[in-house]
Amino acid sequence: MSTHAVPITKYHGTGNDFLVVDATHGVGDRAAFARTYCDRETGIDPATYGGSEGRRGADGVLFLSIEERYRPTRVVMTLVQPDGSTAAMCGNGARVVARWAHDRTGDNEFMIDTQAGTRRATVTEDGTGATIEMGTPSFAPHDVPVDREEPLIEERVGGLTISAVNTGVPHAVAFVDGGRNAPGGIDGVDLASVAPPVRHADVFPEGANVNLAAIVDSGVGGRGTDAGEAPVIDQRTFERGVEGETRSCGTGAVAIAAVAARLGLIQGERVGLRPPGGELRITVPAGEHATLTGPVAREFEGRVDADPR
Repeated sequence: MSTHAVPITKYHGTGNDFLVVDATHGVGDRAAFARTYCDRETGIDPATYGGSEGRRGADGVLFLSIEERYRPTRVVMTLVQPDGSTAAMCGNGARVVARWAHDRTGDNEFMIDTQAGTRRATVTEDGTGATIEMGTPSFAPHDVPVDREEPLIEERVGGLTISAVNTGVPHAVAFVDGGRNAPGGIDGVDLASVAPPVRHADVFPEGANVNLAAIVDSGVGGRGTDAGEAPVIDQRTFERGVEGETRSCGTGAVAIAAVAARLGLIQGERVGLRPPGGELRITVPAGEHATLTGPVAREFEGRVDADPR
């Protein structure tokens, strides 16, 4: 039986949606909380709280605490996924964290403490967009991790030709022919069928997120995106912990950009990624921190039982 209710706020970054809970409000069983309220069929309903947009449930719950005595202000981030597991890092989730902290403090720069390390974030003056430093993508087998001695690059695993990289969490990236508007292109792939054999492959001892990517514009003589002449890549991601496709994945977008750069499929350090939920801008300087930029929107707020069981 629930003993109290806790305030929640719903945000999304390019369709990657999260419930945010101030960690000072006691939630005893965070895994049960996430499993209950993130469920896409029975979870939290935006209409109940006056939300006119958004989907039922969420891609995770962000438990956050602000430490304003530091400059920049620090935010401790814990992401609990819909299956009750904890993810070390989430790019769009970290951008949501920055927007939430901006709404609370009015600041525009933050240090976000994640299980994958501390990441610097900035928020636009109007709060509608955020950029997060994502760390340096690593293909090293012990970093991904993969159960082998050499990097896993362009090899057949579970029916897809993949490359493995860690961008805060492990990712498998497979390039396919044809972008979102092409007949038989990326949207024609049954991701729900092809992703699980890779996600659970023995070579990934901790599992992996699975990304499909299609080069729309390599950046060579192309029109590019609003980022200038940056290459453009379409994206779909099956997320570990969600155990399904999400409308956007920030760490996946960085993983795709990093693999594309390593394989020589794109030119330059800037890349425009197009997941189903919107557009993201990535920088992947060789051997340096990648960055992830995109919009963040607030959907609604309300109160829910702290113990929903």
